[in-house]
Amino acid sequence: MNRIKPIVCLLATMLIFTACQESKRDRIEREAREWTEKNCPRAEFDNLIILDSLVFHNDGSNNFTYYYSVHGDSTEMAEMEAQYDQLYTALLTAVRNSVDLRHIKAEGLNIIYSYYNPETKEEISSFCFRPEDYN
Repeated sequence: MNRIKPIVCLLATMLIFTACQESKRDRIEREAREWTEKNCPRAEFDNLIILDSLVFHNDGSNNFTYYYSVHGDSTEMAEMEAQYDQLYTALLTAVRNSVDLRHIKAEGLNIIYSYYNPETKEEISSFCFRPEDYN
């Protein structure tokens, strides 16, 4: 009986510590929310493009999304749409080479870049990269 008590105490301690750990996806969701709260909005490209938020909901959708608002005239927005293929290629290269996204890619999440018009709230362009695209 004296030998069983330490084993039971060790098992109980292990259960307590494992119950307090969050899953990788819960951690990604929390970190995206915290990063957004601390860093957004974040101006990029001479205030033309603003990173509004990073969003990941651990709901099975597997989508890790960057939401950007594009602050420019309709000509600049139309140009962005016209250069979709070049932007897709540039973003895919950035995703493949990104060290910051390594835990997102390791988890096999879809990485989405969504650009919208802040005045109309309409989407201008969206780029979705699945694991088969960036691996």
